[in-house]
Amino acid sequence: MFFDKATKQAFIFSTKTGTIATRHFLGSVGWHGLHPYHATAEEFIKQYPALNDYTIYGFYRDPVNRFESAVLHCKQFPMVRDALAKLLQDNGISKSVEAVSYDELVDVHDALIEKFKGLFISQTHWLDHPKVTALDFAKFESELRRVTGNTTQVLVRRNESSGFGRSEITPKVVDFVKAHYASDYEFARRVLQIEG
Repeated sequence: MFFDKATKQAFIFSTKTGTIATRHFLGSVGWHGLHPYHATAEEFIKQYPALNDYTIYGFYRDPVNRFESAVLHCKQFPMVRDALAKLLQDNGISKSVEAVSYDELVDVHDALIEKFKGLFISQTHWLDHPKVTALDFAKFESELRRVTGNTTQVLVRRNESSGFGRSEITPKVVDFVKAHYASDYEFARRVLQIEG
């Protein structure tokens, strides 16, 4: 979480929704951080009851894009990549981490999600809370600037995925994501009027 005492505003961070870029931007405009970064509003409010008086924000990202970002994180970050290679081997997939397709990972989704559960938790885990105001990740910069009132500080995108291991997003992947993240899609329709 990052917070600003003067305006009584705070941000919580669902995984794979611009956490590092948001943290750096908020820190550069005078906000302060609390650990762990991916804790929920409920967990923070329990520890810091004064947050009941804050407006708390969090970004909602299209679940297909977020799923791809989580998979690419597993493929591209060295410590995580080794664990993914072992998962592939344990599940009889004889392809490299770079070459394995999203379709093949969907085929072993239970093992993938169990191994890297923090990356694949539904966004409603963070956002579906009465104190949280969801913001559309598709409007990332404009929403950050609107909330902070800062129009001049440079916003640097960080932790962006490279092309390494990128695969085709097939109808099979989309169908899996729509089923697995049904609560996220329902939340987006209900709260943000985003159809998915």
